[in-house]
Amino acid sequence: KQWYQRRVSITAGGTPIVGLFTMGTLATFWVWPIDIGGLIKYVGFLSWAWWGMCFFAVPLLRYTMPGHPRTFKVFLPVTGFAIMASLYLTIGQFVASPVPCLGWLAVVAAGVPIYYGFVDPDNTCRTWMAWLLSKLSKLLKAEL
Repeated sequence: KQWYQRRVSITAGGTPIVGLFTMGTLATFWVWPIDIGGLIKYVGFLSWAWWGMCFFAVPLLRYTMPGHPRTFKVFLPVTGFAIMASLYLTIGQFVASPVPCLGWLAVVAAGVPIYYGFVDPDNTCRTWMAWLLSKLSKLLKAEL
């Protein structure tokens, strides 16, 4: 077992249950005093950005790994249309309200070091995260 699987319960898909509960609770408290429109814009922007990257990967992988087995092939003009639609929806939202979009991107970017520090099965950044946490704990102990 990996180091993080010994400490927390893991779902069948490999997601830590504590992480799911924490994210659900934080999302609830974040949206509670505000209207639901902010959450809808947030989810719409990030999901279309994600789908755009997935759509972009289809022709990229088709040309860089042509011999790789695929479950099904998609007609490339359909993929091109999907890429253009996702670009329109993400760039349009960014142009309409850039400040919230930058905040949403910052929240997503903040998750990258957390993933590599706590969830990455290869432990690529475990020493970096351990160093950061030791400095943070020393700072918090000094403040208390």
